[in-house]
Amino acid sequence: MGAGVIPFSVHDKNIYFLFQTVFSGRKTGYLIDFGGGLGAGENYQEAAIREFVEETETMYFSNDLQLAKRSIESVNAQIPIVKALFDKTLVEHPDYYCKRATVNQLKPKDWQSFFIKFPYRDITDLNYVWKNDQTGRFKKRRELVWIGADKLLTIYASEPDRLWKRVRQLENARDVILAIQKDFML
Repeated sequence: MGAGVIPFSVHDKNIYFLFQTVFSGRKTGYLIDFGGGLGAGENYQEAAIREFVEETETMYFSNDLQLAKRSIESVNAQIPIVKALFDKTLVEHPDYYCKRATVNQLKPKDWQSFFIKFPYRDITDLNYVWKNDQTGRFKKRRELVWIGADKLLTIYASEPDRLWKRVRQLENARDVILAIQKDFML
């Protein structure tokens, strides 16, 4: 069982979705959501919230990237920020989530991914800090990528292998993206 989040934002009258890429391991080269397994006692939303904060190493909501780091204290400090975004988005749009399709009937995947409206942030500095870290303070080197809604729909339609498998296998993801476009186009 697991959960993830694909943040989206409206910026310069366009809708963008936030993904990450990694540079080592089995997810190398894919557009990946922010997600992972449910912790003890967590529900899907709680897991997705925690995973976002952990996988961004607390930098997305940090005012000082040099002080941002993944610790129990810093993660716990940002969870209420992300929870408030989940609450606001899902109260207004309770259908902004997808389940993962069962590809292998012998090993069904119990997974939910949420599409949540986040404040837009220029990610250039975050990516710079990850790329140039010489101290090893980050668990894994990542790069964040904003993908426009139309481009993401094109990827789902004609290049789905660019998406990490759990993102590629989301049921009705295109319908949710289209709904977000309809709901947030200025």
